[in-house]
Amino acid sequence: MLEDTKKRILECNGGLGAIERGHRIRALFPSLSEEIVSLADEAMEGMLVLPGTGPDLFFVGDPPRWEENPCGDKEYTYSLNRMIHVKTLSEAYSLTGDLRYARKALEEMRDWIGTVSCPSLKRPDGEYDLEAFDRCSPWRALEVGIRGYRTWPIIMELLIDTPYYTQDFHELVLESCAQHCKVLYEISPRLWPDADHNHYIMENLGLLSLTLLFPELDSDGSMRMHAERELSRCMRNQVSDDGGQIEGCPSYHNGSVYWFSLRNSISRKYSIGVPEDYTAQLVRMFDHSMYATRPCGGNFPWGDSHSADKETMSLAAIACYMATGERRHLQSAAYFSTRQSIEKDMRDNLWRFCDLGKLKDDYEYAISHPLRPELPCVEWDRGLKQVYMRTGWDRDALAVMTACRTPIKNNHAHMDPGGFDFSAFGETLVSDPGIYTYKDGIDRYHFKSTLWHNCAMINHRDAWQYIESWKYGPQKDGDILTVQQDKSHTTVISQHLNYAPVTLRRILSIVDSRFLLVVDIADGMSPDDTLQSNFHIDAPRLRLLGDNCIVSCRQRKADVLIASSVGNGGLEIQSGKISTANDVWHDSLIATFNVRPQEGRAAHAAILVPFRADGDAMQPVPLSLDVDGDRVEASLILDGRSYTVGTMNLETTVTIKEVQSK
Repeated sequence: MLEDTKKRILECNGGLGAIERGHRIRALFPSLSEEIVSLADEAMEGMLVLPGTGPDLFFVGDPPRWEENPCGDKEYTYSLNRMIHVKTLSEAYSLTGDLRYARKALEEMRDWIGTVSCPSLKRPDGEYDLEAFDRCSPWRALEVGIRGYRTWPIIMELLIDTPYYTQDFHELVLESCAQHCKVLYEISPRLWPDADHNHYIMENLGLLSLTLLFPELDSDGSMRMHAERELSRCMRNQVSDDGGQIEGCPSYHNGSVYWFSLRNSISRKYSIGVPEDYTAQLVRMFDHSMYATRPCGGNFPWGDSHSADKETMSLAAIACYMATGERRHLQSAAYFSTRQSIEKDMRDNLWRFCDLGKLKDDYEYAISHPLRPELPCVEWDRGLKQVYMRTGWDRDALAVMTACRTPIKNNHAHMDPGGFDFSAFGETLVSDPGIYTYKDGIDRYHFKSTLWHNCAMINHRDAWQYIESWKYGPQKDGDILTVQQDKSHTTVISQHLNYAPVTLRRILSIVDSRFLLVVDIADGMSPDDTLQSNFHIDAPRLRLLGDNCIVSCRQRKADVLIASSVGNGGLEIQSGKISTANDVWHDSLIATFNVRPQEGRAAHAAILVPFRADGDAMQPVPLSLDVDGDRVEASLILDGRSYTVGTMNLETTVTIKEVQSK
């Protein structure tokens, strides 16, 4: 049985053994190889960076204490038991031929199999114990799937010819993999009956990968066929007509592009086909990945999304390149992403590429020939209730993401109906705060709260109840009502009822490719109610400019002026934080403008004017707002020109008057 597995591994890797593969990778990608070996050296000492540990190395034990959680963060347990560092040790052996890495990797894998027991699939009453595989443990179904596709197969491919991979160890591996397959085949479909979550993609990838590597665990092929069928169902059920993944978070969208693509990569390795419509939809998802990328690079950090260095468009590009072999995906990544970012995503997948020479050539070509997107400047994903709009595809373009998806899809969403993220001139200016942590507590609350987003609020309350990190109270309806575009503006109107009986509408309009107009209108208010319009400014300091303007102060190449229709007398400033990655944040400020109602209605207008730090000093911008019934009219003077921006209908359509310039 062991010899059969060795033969199968050799065949599916083009007749190349682990050392030969490693030598080729080291010759073609020397800097990435050095990074892998450096990470492996840290893992040899039991030193890792995991969620909850902060950015510094943390001793996880030797061998790791798999079931302990010294950081109090569930993600620590999940990440450790995915055994990514064991894969890294295996790759270091392939690169160097140093058996110390192989011995350490297999010792840890043997220790894990021997000490971390799989829970029983069924309770004493005969019913499946779904809770046992949906709680914080090494055997949560997602971790079972991730080990099945991301780490264990590569560990075994690279180490099966070493003296430490013995017949008795192979039998232990087969027994544990059989348990993995049973969890993924019997438990996962019951956890995700609608195939509507990214976890289910990975769980079926794990089942597909393990049954292809060890067909003796799936004698009649039923588990493999189930995995293929369910991956196709995931694609149908999780991707909107416009190509966005159902959860509405750019990080998870890009992650899903990657996970979906691995079906193509794994299947090709074993000479199995993938339906053409599946691959076509995967490629359509890449367009959404480009829309979800800020002009300055990195994600719009909506919901549980990072803005940089993890699950960005470069990962989606590597994924689509693995699936199709088309270098245009790498060229698109090169347009928005740094070499460091692209190569980090490439590094984790080097052993998945069959033709490393082609990868090297295509990557170097892409770096020299970045590909600017040829897409419209607006995407309205109606299924996700999201809009991306920008003034162009250059890096200095003005760009906005907004969404009004309530009720939410799942708890990766934040409490931000009608919120937005605004960047310009290559800088984030008025920003979504990002994710920071999954760990329950005050930080998780703040980063999900309505106040910390660029949202309107009523009476300083969240749009709905926050209960804990993964639990909210009920939400009411919200949606994007209309999107309109002409030569002078791009406008989005959203509405939601989460402050019922108050109806809260928001107008967002990029005008004249120069500024962003934000108008909030709250109807159905009582005399004691108040409206707040919040702006989360990516700057540590602000200064007042005139009676109605604030200006961000940063040591970067662009800043933003915010002018308010109510003046600075109604202004509050609070400290905030903006996060670009797990456990990492920097200081920011939240500006809140307060408005009292008149005859049941409160309204506020702001304009956000980006300007270059090395340009002329900004002057105060007079701004007034007139609201009468469905008629809204904002008037301002900017750059010596007078603008009047108005709409005659707030329900379903909007008519913007011609911008009047003098």
